[in-house]
Amino acid sequence: MKFFANIRRKLFKRYISREIYQKIFPHLNGYANHGYPFHSLDGMVKLHIHGNLATHGIMTQIEQAAGKMPKAEGDAFRYIVYRDLFGKMEMYLEFAKERVYDPKPDDFRFAAKALQGA
Repeated sequence: MKFFANIRRKLFKRYISREIYQKIFPHLNGYANHGYPFHSLDGMVKLHIHGNLATHGIMTQIEQAAGKMPKAEGDAFRYIVYRDLFGKMEMYLEFAKERVYDPKPDDFRFAAKALQGA
């Protein structure tokens, strides 16, 4: 089982990296049109903020709908929803943590590079 989970995680990371670097960035820079509903960084930011808010709304609606189901069915449904979402969100979090650059306070090379750019 772990073997397949590792493959799934690797494929997920490749998919995300590919979309960022080979689709979104060229689309934002005007080198290609990949059909995204934004044409600028500001447009993309507005859409991801909207997506964040919409996600919260959908989760509320799922809870409300599950609350109207027979109790055992609603509880089983919630279990499935959160299990699936947790698995996917965990992969996004793992990807994000791997891409964060957080220099150590004693990493003077970073400070030197920052001063060179100033």
